[in-house]
Amino acid sequence: MRHLTCTFIFGTLLSASSVIIAQQPPSIVHAQLSTASASNGLEPQLERMKHTDAPTWVGYSIPVAEDFHSGSQSDHIAYLEGDHAGDSYNTIDKENTPFDHAVVLLRIASGHIENIRLENPDRQLDAGGLHFLWLNGVAPTDSIHTLQTIALKDDSNHLRDTAIFAISLHQSPETIPALISLTSPNNDLALREKAAFWLTNRHGHEGFAAIQHLARTDTDPKFREKLCFDLTLSKDSGALNELIRMAHSDTSPQVRKQAQFWMANIGGKKVAGDLRDLAENDPDNAVRKSAVFALSRLPGNEAATQLIQVASSSKEPSIRKQAVFWLGQSNDPRALDYLTKLLAQ
Repeated sequence: MRHLTCTFIFGTLLSASSVIIAQQPPSIVHAQLSTASASNGLEPQLERMKHTDAPTWVGYSIPVAEDFHSGSQSDHIAYLEGDHAGDSYNTIDKENTPFDHAVVLLRIASGHIENIRLENPDRQLDAGGLHFLWLNGVAPTDSIHTLQTIALKDDSNHLRDTAIFAISLHQSPETIPALISLTSPNNDLALREKAAFWLTNRHGHEGFAAIQHLARTDTDPKFREKLCFDLTLSKDSGALNELIRMAHSDTSPQVRKQAQFWMANIGGKKVAGDLRDLAENDPDNAVRKSAVFALSRLPGNEAATQLIQVASSSKEPSIRKQAVFWLGQSNDPRALDYLTKLLAQ
């Protein structure tokens, strides 16, 4: 019992130590450095900085949902100001170590946030002589809310996209709901697409479930078309089945074509039968032809196998012609044999 008690106490101290370390500012040089507590909220601190005359960097630490690594580990110094493309970095020779937290950096000037950066916690920051405020105790929920506001209100694509990515990093129950809210039809398409991308890229089954719901209920075919690619990023076993469903059932021909293309790229032989069925039975001729093209994207010798079958058995002349065309682009010897015999007839 004493051993268990000691182990528990040691583990508790270790966890507390990790939290404290995560709150420590990184190494910061060439800065007018100050620290403050964000225990009363992140927004009040940011509003205070917006009323200062000179540009200011504000930094804080967040726990991340997956191991984080930003850029090349050899770039040990991150220059926050100026063009340092030609400078010699103080390089270090070590493996790309992932981190369980990341540093969020906000540049405030002329009364608003004009830049967001994300850095490794062990990277030295060069603030270029500016004021740098390090905030302790920033709650992940406050951070997400602030970044969400930036994503919704700012016209800069770079700032918006970085804010959405930063939201996706957070280890917080608020992360997925925040990303889902950004996919709302009330938002512009580019913002919706970026939020959907990071939902599938970083958030496992919950992210997939959110994208699946959007694929089945959203009324914008341009958005659903983009979701086809997002599904290829998901490691969830249901992603391929959802692409197959979209290829068969989506009301938009363009969405069905995109779903065909991406299911061929990730499904391989598993989707050959579905693509042949679509090439024969989809009500839209352009989609039928697209299914033949998707067959040509199957890996290995499967493409030639399926194209020969379509060229030999399709009831529709235009589909047979399309299959012959893509066989002509193939390097598979069987394709040449088939075409030679076809010409000899």
